[in-house]
Amino acid sequence: MPDISIPEKELNSFDLPRVCVISGEREGVVFKPVKFAWYPRWVPILVLVNLLVAAIVALILTKRAKGELPFTEKAYRRWRLGTALFVVSAVFLVLALFVSLFQFASEHPGRGGLVLLLAIGAPIGTWFGLVRNKNLVVQRIENGVLVLRTPSAAAAQAFEQHLQGGRSRTPATEDRLRPG
Repeated sequence: MPDISIPEKELNSFDLPRVCVISGEREGVVFKPVKFAWYPRWVPILVLVNLLVAAIVALILTKRAKGELPFTEKAYRRWRLGTALFVVSAVFLVLALFVSLFQFASEHPGRGGLVLLLAIGAPIGTWFGLVRNKNLVVQRIENGVLVLRTPSAAAAQAFEQHLQGGRSRTPATEDRLRPG
């Protein structure tokens, strides 16, 4: 899946092309409000040290971006559904872990194993079924630039051409474009 680099200040209908960021379609595209948050991927490992430490570090290092991106109605609904179901499945994971502990301690430890399998399977199934390689994924937010991974090579190409004014990026150009 290709990446799209968009300066945060250009997350609006005036600065972006009318190309769906998920499907690459040009017909029936509307701009929808979006919010993104990103923190370094090593932060969840801190949960092994202490949950409170992990939460504090995540709060400090989280970077946010908001604006508008072009979507078709179908792609936008699917993106929102994937995001919402992934959050719901993560909450289900936490709740089901507690339920499985109580089941293991009860007279029916077999139920605890079943609940544990469901708890682990829900987020994994949601990720592979609705998110992975089918949706926008934030790669990073650094120096005022939002980097999104998109399933559409056509969208990535259209965004790159539009944002660069028709010039293609080279590694040397990429270094000069980075603020900082």
